[in-house]
Amino acid sequence: MRVVVTGAAQGIGEAVSRSLAASGHRVFLADIQSTKVASVADSIGMECCTVDISSDRAVQAMYEKVTASWGWFDALVNVAGIDAPFETPEETSIERWQQLIDVNLTGTWRCISGALPTLKERGDSRVVSIASICGVVPTPGVSVAYVASKAGIVGLTMGLAAELEPYGIRVNAIAPGATGTTGNPMTEEEEQRYLESQPLGFGGPEPVAEAVGYLLGSGGAWVSGAVMNVSGGYWRGR
Repeated sequence: MRVVVTGAAQGIGEAVSRSLAASGHRVFLADIQSTKVASVADSIGMECCTVDISSDRAVQAMYEKVTASWGWFDALVNVAGIDAPFETPEETSIERWQQLIDVNLTGTWRCISGALPTLKERGDSRVVSIASICGVVPTPGVSVAYVASKAGIVGLTMGLAAELEPYGIRVNAIAPGATGTTGNPMTEEEEQRYLESQPLGFGGPEPVAEAVGYLLGSGGAWVSGAVMNVSGGYWRGR
């Protein structure tokens, strides 16, 4: 399978890219961090480009590069986004709100929208977006703008699944708990807060990458509109 992965320079996106490449998939890595994404791509023998998912033109240019290299692709994995800031509702400015919504939610939609012509033509294709446990269960202390952006990805996933299944496109999301490896390093207090409610501890990004692999593989052929719980015990049920 030919897979475009955004946010591929570090954390979950890097783990997804390495895991898919190791499983025999052809991966096109994209990230706003040009030097980092090039290093990761070079280490696994794959192609890459720089992309800012908050820019329509940049996303269009990404797909132009993918098409020039491959001609087509089968799957899109949306990882790119801004990590969760810790702030109270009173501290959440309109500028912060707009930034998180535009990058995390609208940016995910930009990437999906740009991929749809190819995915519809291919059929039997996949979209996987990385949401967050914050988007499905209360997570006090995390910015409400981040929570809203990730909850929006959950709604976007379910709505798109219903629209795109007739074309053979499966659309799913993954809701990770805190992996302990992405974004800015946590303080000891923040780590303790998560570990109190995440009894299996920090699993790192690899379990999330393996979940992506399942959704892109034969096992995911009958899965659509799902929000996969990969949270170390933080979220149970539903």
